[in-house]
Amino acid sequence: MTPALLDLIADMPSCAYCVPFMDAGLQRKFVDALRERGCLTVGSTYGKAAQLETALVRATLSTTDLSFCNAAEQSLLFGDTASSAPAPGQLRFVTRGASGVSVFQGDHRTDLTGHPVAVVDPTGAGDTFCGTTVARLLLGDHPVEAARRGNAAAAEMVTALGPTMLWQPGPPPLPHADHRARVNTDVVDRMAELVAEMADLRGFDFTGDLFPAVGDPATIDWFAAATLQQFGFWYSADDHWDRSMIDAIDGTTRKGSDYLWAVYRRWATADPNAMSAAGQAAVTADTWHALAAADDGSDPFPEPNLCAELAAAYGTTMQHLGLTPTELISVAAATAHPMRSLLTLLDHVGGYREDPLRKKSALLGVILRQRPERLLPAAERDDAPPIVDYHVQRSCLRTGMVAIDDAQLAAKVQARTVLDEDEEAAIRRATFYAVARLCERSGRTMGAVDWFLFQMRHRCPEVATPVCADCPADPQCSHLVQLFQPVRRTTFY
Repeated sequence: MTPALLDLIADMPSCAYCVPFMDAGLQRKFVDALRERGCLTVGSTYGKAAQLETALVRATLSTTDLSFCNAAEQSLLFGDTASSAPAPGQLRFVTRGASGVSVFQGDHRTDLTGHPVAVVDPTGAGDTFCGTTVARLLLGDHPVEAARRGNAAAAEMVTALGPTMLWQPGPPPLPHADHRARVNTDVVDRMAELVAEMADLRGFDFTGDLFPAVGDPATIDWFAAATLQQFGFWYSADDHWDRSMIDAIDGTTRKGSDYLWAVYRRWATADPNAMSAAGQAAVTADTWHALAAADDGSDPFPEPNLCAELAAAYGTTMQHLGLTPTELISVAAATAHPMRSLLTLLDHVGGYREDPLRKKSALLGVILRQRPERLLPAAERDDAPPIVDYHVQRSCLRTGMVAIDDAQLAAKVQARTVLDEDEEAAIRRATFYAVARLCERSGRTMGAVDWFLFQMRHRCPEVATPVCADCPADPQCSHLVQLFQPVRRTTFY
């Protein structure tokens, strides 16, 4: 068997998984040949090859776009230090048995816990994880979400002999759900009927004084650099939500998101090259403090060091990928599914890649699609995923579209107490599914639905008394105004 056989394939697939072949040298030749033919390459290994041909296997898996190995193989091949991470643009999935899996997006690592099951036959668990994960990636999933699905499939696989579970009818298993929060489908469906009838509902076009002028050639660079900072505009005190970020900039008092946009407009005006990858990579905490200063000279951002770190991570990864933001968008725009392609590309970019639910990535895609220039083309079956921030979560909880069935968690949300990671994730994931259903049932775009929900912050704000009579959701709202949003510091939103 030689790579020359690939020339006999009339319709070369876009992605190919190269097995170890029991011959590490042959695997490397096939990987190289597949890459030359434009394939997305996937590779794995096995213990003996990792032990006996360590350097060759390491080089091969460092070449593939996606690689799979177990924890022992990872240690042999790459070590266990931060420097062992794959290069920017590459994904590595390291299975750890019952302990779960580690997902590497370049040098960004996410650890997922395993699924406790009664093991009958472990044969095929690794292949099931690999196959499911790759399939989900090709369908457009975030790498961490793809691995969650792979984890669930592998856990089911080992509960019966051989390939028994692969033969079962029905869809593959889903990851375990946290039932403390759930979608209230009745409320969502009633709200969807209301949204469907809103003839004037449109997505925001992101134009005006806070944004680049229509036709500005630096528009994509500006939005790509600024949107990744759309997170965390609030302060905590004594393990509770305390207040929103509000301050004066250039003579105008602005809140949260609008303050952030104003900072970036001022920054780009002062230094037109600042939005480039090199400009963002050079950001430090000190430069951020100066750039973000309010009229009184203070930096009002609750976590300024995180802002500086994300800017630098964004610039550094973009430099390593060898792409400008405009080039990245052009690559996505040229595909059959521009939004899906953009989200997949951003899974490799610091500041965007970290969130499995892709809030900031989806927001950037919607911005570019809804700008008058239509910088990201629309396509059939290519809408953005839900853009789930704390305003949207608060709206979903107060309207009743998301229900918290756990009394202890509901009490913490009502008291505005800082939540544990799993508590916040339960509410946010339920909100994600609720908004997805709202979009599907209403027949409206995600941009329009997101604007409908986001605008509720003016009628149902964090602190002031809700003005229900002025809210378009009022006819179908459950009016659970005692509820708040999940309070947890994250760079996701």
